[in-house]
Amino acid sequence: MIKGSIVELITPTHRDGSPDYEILETLVEWHIDNSSSALIVASAVNQSSAMHIDERTELLRRAIWQSDGRIGVIADLSSESHEQVFEFAAAADEFGANAVLLRNPTSPIQSQDALFDYFRAVIDSAKRPLIIGDDFTHPNLISPPDILTLANMSGVGGFVNYSKQPLQIAHQELPAELALYSGNLASAYQSLCEGYSGIVSIVANIAPALVQKLCSAVETGETARADLLNARLQPLVQALLDEPNVIPIKWALIEMGCIPEGIHPPVLAHTHDYSNLRRAIRAAHIPI
Repeated sequence: MIKGSIVELITPTHRDGSPDYEILETLVEWHIDNSSSALIVASAVNQSSAMHIDERTELLRRAIWQSDGRIGVIADLSSESHEQVFEFAAAADEFGANAVLLRNPTSPIQSQDALFDYFRAVIDSAKRPLIIGDDFTHPNLISPPDILTLANMSGVGGFVNYSKQPLQIAHQELPAELALYSGNLASAYQSLCEGYSGIVSIVANIAPALVQKLCSAVETGETARADLLNARLQPLVQALLDEPNVIPIKWALIEMGCIPEGIHPPVLAHTHDYSNLRRAIRAAHIPI
């Protein structure tokens, strides 16, 4: 079971929009230095459906090669194409990913039984623990009670709740080896305090050490320290909620010297400057 801060890793790109694999390797090393627990590679946070499967596969291969077992690597299988899901699952098996993530598909699946069969087929293809994600904001075939059925399915290792609302399931009803993760910026700290195993976080792209320290403080029962760490993170969380896309994250990483600027610096859609985000980063005591 992976615990702690799981980073929805951004994909650095060249000027033409293609992945920059060398900078990816640099980011992997940076997250190792900052003690992140795991990285989600080719994530939907980067609009993975727009990337070619060969690019996603190479991102995964490079990340696993660079990590060399020092940090967990999770392949984000999520795609509108079921064919691409299975192709990427096979790559995760070939390269030795620690786990795979699959968000509940929004494309039509005719019945709940068919959906569960789909998950089983993905597990068979990946041969890695499957982490299932859902936010319950769109009509689908999974309701919170169905998590109990999924939790007892062989090969399911975790569930990411992207919803702001807590799951209506008692932890004692779930298998001990199943990990629950919060994928919602606004409610992540509350979820940790309620016993979740970790956070799936875009904030950790910018503040990896701080998010990991928060997870560790909650796990060890250091309530006062956890409250202080969470207070430091909140301005950054709010700033990213105001701009819910990858652009501000890339801008921040450029300002922090983690990735090169390139010919076209990122531009936020609704603001003419980055003063709010800059203040939030400084409030989190992150050098910029």
